Amino acid sequence: MRREPYLGPGSVAAGRRLLVGALTAGLLAACGPSVPPVEEATREALPPDRTPLVLVPGISREVGAELRGGSLAPLSALALRTNAEAVTHLGDPRFPVDGDRPLEVPAELDRALRGTDVRGLQGLIDRLIRENGYLRGDPERPVDKDYPENPESMRRDRRRMASLFVVYYDWRRDLAESACVLARQVARIRLRTGASGVYLVGHSLGGVVARYYARYGGRDVMRDRDCPLAGDVPSTMINTPGSAALKGLAILGAPNRGSALAFRALLQDFNIFGILSVGLRDAVFTMPITWQLLPFAAGDGRVPLLVNSHGEERIPLYDPVTWIARGWVPGGAGNLERRQFLDAMLARARRLHERLQEPMGAESTVPRLVIGSGCRPTLARALDDNGKVEFLSRSQDDHPMFARVTVPGDGVVSLESALGVPPASHLSALTACTRHSGYVDDPSVIDWIAQFLQR
Repeated sequence: MRREPYLGPGSVAAGRRLLVGALTAGLLAACGPSVPPVEEATREALPPDRTPLVLVPGISREVGAELRGGSLAPLSALALRTNAEAVTHLGDPRFPVDGDRPLEVPAELDRALRGTDVRGLQGLIDRLIRENGYLRGDPERPVDKDYPENPESMRRDRRRMASLFVVYYDWRRDLAESACVLARQVARIRLRTGASGVYLVGHSLGGVVARYYARYGGRDVMRDRDCPLAGDVPSTMINTPGSAALKGLAILGAPNRGSALAFRALLQDFNIFGILSVGLRDAVFTMPITWQLLPFAAGDGRVPLLVNSHGEERIPLYDPVTWIARGWVPGGAGNLERRQFLDAMLARARRLHERLQEPMGAESTVPRLVIGSGCRPTLARALDDNGKVEFLSRSQDDHPMFARVTVPGDGVVSLESALGVPPASHLSALTACTRHSGYVDDPSVIDWIAQFLQR
C-alpha cells in the first residue's frame, strides 16, 4: 500500500490508496528519481533522550515483488539455486543465489519501498512518529529522513539524525544470512548515530531473525562461521551476541517454534497473498527459510503433523526418508541435486531449531516483550487420507475434523509457537486477539510496545 505524504503533527497519513499492482510499484521505483546524496550530521544530532529503534518486518508481498524486479507474477520466479555450490555457501549472504547483487538488496528495498506500508508494522511507525517524536530514516544514512511518514519540515533537515529504521532483507534466504545483514545494519546505525544501543522490534519472521541476532549476532552457528560483512564496521560488533547492543527486544507473532503453513507450502500450491499460484510449491522448495520455519520436533525427532480417523500421527519430519517415501519431494527425489538439497535443508533446519531452543544467557539478559494471539483458528496439522495429505482452510470450520487440525493463534502462527521462547526473568509474554498482520492495528498492543520502549 502506497502512502500519501505526512500532513503534519496530530494527523496520520491521509488518503492511503490501494496498491494498484506490485509491478507498478516496481516500475515507479526503477524509473523515479534516485535518492539525493546527503551530508553527514554530527553524532550529537541524535536527541539525547532518543534510543534508536530498528524494525524488522516479516515475509511480505511488497518485498517479494521488488526481489523479482517489481512483479509478483509468476510467484514461481522467486525460486533460488539448489546446486552443490549454493548448498556449500549456505549462510553466506554474499553468495548470489539469485542474480548478482545480494549485498545491495537491503538498500535497494529501502529505496524502492519508501512510501509503501511496512506490512505488520506500519501502525506502530505512524504512532511513534506522530505521538512520540521518532523520525524514520535510512539505515545506511541516518540523516536521510525523506520518508512520507515524517513531518514535511523534518524530511529535508540534514542536521538531525533519524531515530527509527526499517531493515529489509531477502526473506527467501537462510536465517543466518538475514541475521548477518541485520547485524551489519545495527552496527552501522550505532556507529553513525553514536548510540550505545538500540531497541529492536520484529514481526513474524522478523522476530525470529531478531532473536537469532540477540543470541549469536551475525555468526552462522550451524557451521561455526563468522558473518563476512564486517568491512566498514568492527567485526566484534557483528559476530558477538547482539544482546550487548540491545536496550530491549519486542517480537510480534513470531513463529518461534515454526508453523504448519511452512509444511503446507512445501506440499502443495495454495492461495498466498490472495493469488493462487501454480508452481509456487517448486519455488518454495528452493527457499532455505521455508525449511527453517517447519514445526519444531520433539526430543525424539518427531512432529505431530498428521491426523486421520484413527488418531494423530507423529512423523520423523527431519528424516529425508520420510519425504521420499511419502512422495513429498516436488518432481520426485530421483534428481541427485534435489536429493542433496533436501538432505542439507532438513539437517540445517534441525540444527537451527536446536540452537534456538537451547538455554542462552545472552538472549536472556535482554529485556524482552513477546506477543502472540490466541483467538483465530490456526493450522497445526493436516488430514491424512490413505497417504493423501489435505489441508483445511479457516473457511472450512464446519468440517468434522476442523477442531483437530487447528489450534488457537493468529491465523498463521499458533499462540504456542509465538510464545515459545525459553523462559527468563526479563521476559514479558502477552496475549492479544488479532490476525497475523494486525498486531499493531490493535491499540492495546501499540500501547504495550510504546511503554516497553520507554523503560
